[in-house]
Amino acid sequence: MLLCRRLLPRVHTPIRVYAQQVIGSHIHGKALSRSRPASPTDHNALPEAVDLAPDRQARAALAMLSATNYDTSALGKRRIHSLLVLLRRLDALSELSVATVSRLVKYVVNSSDINPCDARIMDILLPLFHQPLQQHFAPRGVKSLTYRPPNDVFIAFGLVHKLISFHRDRDALHLFQTLTETYQIPAEAFTETYHTSPKGENFAFIIRSTLVRACFHWGWYHRALDIVTTTITTQDSTDPAVAELALSTLHLALHNASRNHFKHCTWLMCHLAKPCNVLIPDGIIRLFYDRAMHVQDGPSAEFFYRYTQFRRTLRRVKYPPPRGRSLTWLMEHLANTSRNVHLARTLAKQVVDEMEPIPLQDRARFITFAASHGFASSARTLWERYSVGRDRNVIVGSASLMLRMVSIFRKLINRTKDEIEEWMTRQDKDAGNITVSSLDERQKQLDHLTQFVERVVSDFRTCKGPLEETSHFDLSSLARAYITLGRVSDGLDMLKVLLGRYEIPDIYDINIALSAIAEFHPRKAAGIVRKMVERGIRPDAVTFGTIIHHAILHGELRLAGYLIGRAQELGLEGLSAKTTASLIKASVNVEGAPRSILKENLQRAWDIIQSGDFSTAVHKPNTGKYCIFASLRLDDPVMAFRFWESLVKGKTEWGDRKQAFQRRLIANMIQRHCQKGALSRDRSRQMLAVLKERRML
Repeated sequence: MLLCRRLLPRVHTPIRVYAQQVIGSHIHGKALSRSRPASPTDHNALPEAVDLAPDRQARAALAMLSATNYDTSALGKRRIHSLLVLLRRLDALSELSVATVSRLVKYVVNSSDINPCDARIMDILLPLFHQPLQQHFAPRGVKSLTYRPPNDVFIAFGLVHKLISFHRDRDALHLFQTLTETYQIPAEAFTETYHTSPKGENFAFIIRSTLVRACFHWGWYHRALDIVTTTITTQDSTDPAVAELALSTLHLALHNASRNHFKHCTWLMCHLAKPCNVLIPDGIIRLFYDRAMHVQDGPSAEFFYRYTQFRRTLRRVKYPPPRGRSLTWLMEHLANTSRNVHLARTLAKQVVDEMEPIPLQDRARFITFAASHGFASSARTLWERYSVGRDRNVIVGSASLMLRMVSIFRKLINRTKDEIEEWMTRQDKDAGNITVSSLDERQKQLDHLTQFVERVVSDFRTCKGPLEETSHFDLSSLARAYITLGRVSDGLDMLKVLLGRYEIPDIYDINIALSAIAEFHPRKAAGIVRKMVERGIRPDAVTFGTIIHHAILHGELRLAGYLIGRAQELGLEGLSAKTTASLIKASVNVEGAPRSILKENLQRAWDIIQSGDFSTAVHKPNTGKYCIFASLRLDDPVMAFRFWESLVKGKTEWGDRKQAFQRRLIANMIQRHCQKGALSRDRSRQMLAVLKERRML
């Protein structure tokens, strides 16, 4: 900008104004001069310079090109080319500063889009850029240890690569030779180049692979990554020599990748993992996950892990999961951040099946994630695996893990009891269809589940020692576990121990006692809350959420609505995600409610889902299932598709029977509505394409 201001006062006023405006806007062409014929390129270069002398035209062009030192995007490539052509015609190219030439070359080299002006710009700038490079000699001997090449050499590496892409092999070779003669490309970069080069691509591969090795020497790993990526994308198949070069580049680039460059690594990893003759070593796979954790790029790690679990990939090779701290980090991302239940379950099962070790400090957290998201089999296997040995207390003594295990296995126990009762009822009606052996199997399964969950609680209590010495938090956790299992008396005994030690119960303890009451009598629990408020004890959102949840389970929707209003009056606006999910499920499945009410509730559920945090329990596929079937009952395929796309797509196994059944129902209704004229063909085709369902419209 300073250079531009120094030059502008010397030129004609219209040009001065024009050059000032060009920094923030695009330039449009007019005629250059009336005094002599001008080319169309000259017309586009300086539209205001109608009556200017050639020297002033050159100054204006130089001023505009100098502006690229501050904002390269201020001038488009066509405009840059026009200005350069003008300077060449006026024999003023030599007046371009070295910094301006470097900046213009860098602009072309770093641009990812393909522009026909790039090659024409390089034809003009290459001699100007090439000449100073011949003066930059890399030192030899001891001085080379601390030497860092200037920025122009870094740009030159990219320019050689770009010239090959333009099929300017002669220019690329000439610049490459200069870099070699000035020792900017070290001798070791030429090792093992000739006998590993792919057939038919000898020149391009030799030059690019040598540049990549030179990038390794100078620590320019991301430049090497760009060169390798372009080399792979320009080939129909991945040659072994190219694959070897790509793996070497990945290994070094991953160690130094920033968050932006890490996405390039992800693309290259996925490309190499395609069904071809390239097998990525386990070391690079785990290095990738470790770096993903370091730069906190969970979506890229999730994308690659999903890629490794595709059937076409698994038929060829089984890639390992993350190892160490990155294993638990990926599980947390899948389970809590992206809510990808299917991939989280796949990861838990892979850890179980392949005996993947979990770091000691992460074992309880990993199993807690598995249990809290319903992976009962994997959670049990891992709990039993790590609940023995010298470090068993890390598992059996974790209160959060114990509570999660109790919660999930209590649900399994209740479900198994309901199935046995249902089978007993059916046996009374039709004894021929129910066998004694199947009932015995269910009963044995119930006994095993009960014994296991009792063992979890018993080991936790034993681990903590005498109750008199157990901490307040652990006693509260024991009370909650007992109450969850229906052993209310034992749970209240734990709270009595706290009172016997003259410890004041906190709101967490009160919520535990209220949950025991609300499970059987939600109205009594609501009455206790009313008395708490009258006596100045302020309940929290968990208090209301617990009672609302049980009120919904008991069908007490009026009570649930009253409690929500009461919570808002007390300033407790944010209910827990679990309570909100229960409320959504109940509101879209009200039996006997008018269609208008159900449709209104469904719209409210959609608004909650769209406005909420997508890492909460509201955004689970299970919630989506209730909303999808409610939408289908209301004959609204568009709303059903929205719930499926937001809550189910990509978070469950595509081939699962239940998921296929949901997609089929939505597709059938879309077809009917389209045939009736209620849906446009374009919208119907769009939704069916996402569902991957074929229908005649």
